[in-house]
Amino acid sequence: MTAPPEPPEQAAVTERVALRDTRVMRVLVSSAMLSKIADWQMGIVIPLAVLAESDSVALALVSFALRGVSYVGSPFLGALIDRFDKRAIYVLAQLQQAVCMVLLAGLLDSRVSVAALVLLSGIGGVASTITGQFVLIPKLISPPARPVAVAKLNSAIELSKVVGLVMGGTAFGVLGPASAALFIALLYLLSGAVALLLPKVASSGQKMNIRRDLAIGFRWVGRQEILWLVVTMSMTNLAIGQLEPVLITEFGDQGMNTTVISVVMAVGLLMGALASRLAPSLAPALSPERRILAAQIIAFAGLVLVATPPLWLRLAGFMVECFAVAVSNVASITYRQETIPDEVAGRANATIRMFITGASPLSGFLFAWASRLDGFWYWLPALALWLAAIVIWAVYTRAGGGQARRTEAPRAEAPRAAGQPVNGPQVDEEQADDTEGVTTRGDH
Repeated sequence: MTAPPEPPEQAAVTERVALRDTRVMRVLVSSAMLSKIADWQMGIVIPLAVLAESDSVALALVSFALRGVSYVGSPFLGALIDRFDKRAIYVLAQLQQAVCMVLLAGLLDSRVSVAALVLLSGIGGVASTITGQFVLIPKLISPPARPVAVAKLNSAIELSKVVGLVMGGTAFGVLGPASAALFIALLYLLSGAVALLLPKVASSGQKMNIRRDLAIGFRWVGRQEILWLVVTMSMTNLAIGQLEPVLITEFGDQGMNTTVISVVMAVGLLMGALASRLAPSLAPALSPERRILAAQIIAFAGLVLVATPPLWLRLAGFMVECFAVAVSNVASITYRQETIPDEVAGRANATIRMFITGASPLSGFLFAWASRLDGFWYWLPALALWLAAIVIWAVYTRAGGGQARRTEAPRAEAPRAAGQPVNGPQVDEEQADDTEGVTTRGDH
């Protein structure tokens, strides 16, 4: 039995909303791709530049891992994101990273300066990621379109990894590290310029209250449906958060040509781009929890292959791992967007990312420590951590995890008029401070 047609006025509003969603996504995807291409050029240029200066694999890994240390301060950035114009925060994040790269281009011979600038650039990276992936979509995209919007953005980001690695390896080999760093700065500037085409997302008008804002973020992390996800994803990031720089540095230490390294890595990352785009249609009958679990198991199998000596098996394993992790990321982001109200999305997701993405630089330190080990033993700590993460999430899923979240009645949202941002259900700040008083958001 087909649904009755919408009234003409309602159909016109729906069409305007759909057109606006499309325009916003084009701008956001374009800006995000430029930014992520720059990020992934950094991922190959910085480790190889430090390796060339120091001839130390461990130092190369630690230097780039410092970029992720900035996630320690992400709860404070989350408070700023929720309080001020989201577009302005996103644009300023790109500009800050561009300035860091310009300075870094002239200071590559100083290990201390490189480390400090990589660390500082991570602040802009944190603000860019949280705003672009977790705040702007719920604010600017209508609820029915959000899952597909997440998939499109993640697919674009995965594709950007491929482009960034190929361009980074080529630029490093042809232009040298300093010119490659300046090119990265140019990409960040272009990303910020494109982002200016996004609609403004006005500030909340609320006064800053760091103690309350931090409490909101940490209390959301403490909620059962979020805590299990945070623990699981933190462990997987601890296991393979720096996998690409690890492989890049390992291949570089073996004397492989930088262009060949970037192409080899790009082949694997292409699978991640494909997986992100297909993720909403893969096993749609499964709950988000079970999709995440299935993806984790497949990714573990890929990591086992990465740990094997033959290059063709390592490449195959990397492709499998990239595919599965991309599916898991889309499911995880959608899971959070369904659970966390828009009004506290910056603070909640920033605190969540402090734990999840904050584990990524620790992965670099873990591999740097394991560099003293040979062969399969080098990969054993990462494999053990990943297996433990699978067990944790399997226990939560088997115990009926997320059932309460899904059985709460979703609140209907009236279609917005053309040009009006989607703000979702309003959540009072004081109510948001009491996590037991906030009902979850239903986007489907």
